[in-house]
Amino acid sequence: MAALKMKMNGHALKQGSFVISAFLLVWMLFSLLLGLSPCLLSGTCYHGYDSRYSFDVDQADHVAWMRHIPDETNLTSLSIPGTHDTLTYDIKDSGFQCQNHDLRTQMRAGMRYLDIRGRLVNDTIQIYHASAFTGYSYGDVLLDVFDFLEENPSETIVMRLKDEARPYGHNSLTFEGAFNWYLQNSSDTAERAKRHFWPHDPSHPLPTLGALRGKVFLLQNFRAEDGPYGVAWAGPSMDLEDLWIIPSVELLSMKWEAIEKALIRAAAAGDANEVLHLSHLSASVGVLPIVAAAGPINGTVVGMNDRTGLWLDRQARATRYVDGSLRKRHGEEGEAPDVHYGKTGIVIIDFPGRELVDAILERNKALML
Repeated sequence: MAALKMKMNGHALKQGSFVISAFLLVWMLFSLLLGLSPCLLSGTCYHGYDSRYSFDVDQADHVAWMRHIPDETNLTSLSIPGTHDTLTYDIKDSGFQCQNHDLRTQMRAGMRYLDIRGRLVNDTIQIYHASAFTGYSYGDVLLDVFDFLEENPSETIVMRLKDEARPYGHNSLTFEGAFNWYLQNSSDTAERAKRHFWPHDPSHPLPTLGALRGKVFLLQNFRAEDGPYGVAWAGPSMDLEDLWIIPSVELLSMKWEAIEKALIRAAAAGDANEVLHLSHLSASVGVLPIVAAAGPINGTVVGMNDRTGLWLDRQARATRYVDGSLRKRHGEEGEAPDVHYGKTGIVIIDFPGRELVDAILERNKALML
């Protein structure tokens, strides 16, 4: 009997040792995989790139953030997040993909600037990034935007429309003619376009938010004989930062310097409603868009999304609201007293994340007081 009990105890010990060994083996494999891919535990990872301020814009919920801002607020006084090459989320080529969430998700997350790049194809406008077709048409864009504005009439959409590439196929219309067809003749979009497109007034090019609620505000980046249809891209009503050709990852610091200067200019600008400030966080040519946004996978360089998000958060920590006014906090360790806290203007992002959108929209709080 004693021998049987000893045999059973020995068998149990062997089973216990096996369980412990198996657990240790699984843990070692998990630790190894985690070392090779830190994205396993991160909610802000995409294709192996890990970035606190990128990729998870679908977790942001700012579907109607403009409703909290008074009608008399100038468009130029707002801090507006937006996307660069907005429709590229289904493109598989990493040289052309700039987004990882669809248009509806972007708008629900708070994006109020859209970068729409069209190509004239058989008398229609199809959405491209350079030579890469996104799979969508301008009609698709308008239907999604009109739906969103009708569901959220407090909001406005600032839309850049660019003639992106040479015409393709058989065309009897110009790019301008095709644009007007969507606004005036298309059975799918014309009636709603009459309600939702802001009529451009060259004598008062930059309206208030109240005038723009429920509207598309066009930034025109195409030739037109009968226009203008909107504010001229890179024209006198625009302060534009768009240093997008960056030859190598090591030179991304040049891009950050341009972004920081643009954000400081926007913060320092008054409320005269004369100039719309736009800052692109995007870059390419010598770097992939995802690398410019999130930094390389090896983490040797900080991406533009993280640099911008950290900069905005640092400025916010160095200030506080006291009795309805914005004051600087001095003397805190690591905080410079000469903070640049103010509006950001329009910030245009590749692969945006929730925290970056939150940091931009935080700048509108002063308008709500």
